[in-house]
Amino acid sequence: MNATVVTVGTFDGVHRGHQAILAEVARIAREDGLDGVAYAFPFPPRFGDSGPHLILPRGVKEQLLRKYVERIVPGEFSRVRALSPREFAARILVERLKVQAVVIGEGFRFGRGREGDPTLLAALGREYGFAVITVPPVIIAGAPVSSTRIRTLIRAGEVKEAGRLLGRPPLLTGRVVPGDRIGTKIGYPTANISPQPELVRPQAGIYLAYAFWEEGEGPGLLYIGDRPTLAGGELRFELHLLSPPDRDLTGTTIEVRPLARLRDDRKFPSITALRRQISADIATATSALSSYPKPASLLFPLDSGTPVNYP
Repeated sequence: MNATVVTVGTFDGVHRGHQAILAEVARIAREDGLDGVAYAFPFPPRFGDSGPHLILPRGVKEQLLRKYVERIVPGEFSRVRALSPREFAARILVERLKVQAVVIGEGFRFGRGREGDPTLLAALGREYGFAVITVPPVIIAGAPVSSTRIRTLIRAGEVKEAGRLLGRPPLLTGRVVPGDRIGTKIGYPTANISPQPELVRPQAGIYLAYAFWEEGEGPGLLYIGDRPTLAGGELRFELHLLSPPDRDLTGTTIEVRPLARLRDDRKFPSITALRRQISADIATATSALSSYPKPASLLFPLDSGTPVNYP
């Protein structure tokens, strides 16, 4: 293994704070002839591997990380959680990763019980012979960008602000599954989505969105709710595309990027009133689209209908 410059973390979302750290890793690797490495845990240790809490599927996260680093080394929290800060530095950074420099954020913690901080890591670096570079946080709207803050925004339906912190609109993805075709019956067909279960989900409401699928893409309205006007039921994720796709999407993977929340979900007095509101929502969405640049797909490579594997 070549000598490395390393950053350590979960990197969920690969948000603007992560991007600042990763850009510094890439700069040092380029200037000093080192291999850039992300020692990346698959999920936030405090959550475990059950969801929904992830901002990105693992495969998409790794795809974004590879824009900055040569290698991604999977971190196994179950194996390193008992290591003291000194043991982590010696066994993982020095012996395993051949580190010459470590790039971290100001809030970085490591070792058993999160005992290690940037000051301790710098002291261990002087002892073991590696440099420690601390990158200041990225501040947006008066507060540091963090994965926790982004999860909170997404869950609150504040997808536009979450996108500002991420540097791209949030991601919702899953399979299109058969529905009861009520949308078609009332004149507004939808793709019914079974979302990837570990991903953070926006609260109920109607969202302006952009979608990608195999060999296709387009803007639409994303509905999240239990359809109270239609006697309610389980939580649903339904996408009405503003331009109908040229084929049935059932069974395909779809990528939905919520751009902005348009309104709350609510019960209407009649199907006619619901139709009128959907028509108004479509008019609002069509008018608002010009304010949002089309996002780049995260699941479908450019000029290809092959989805990126996930998780």
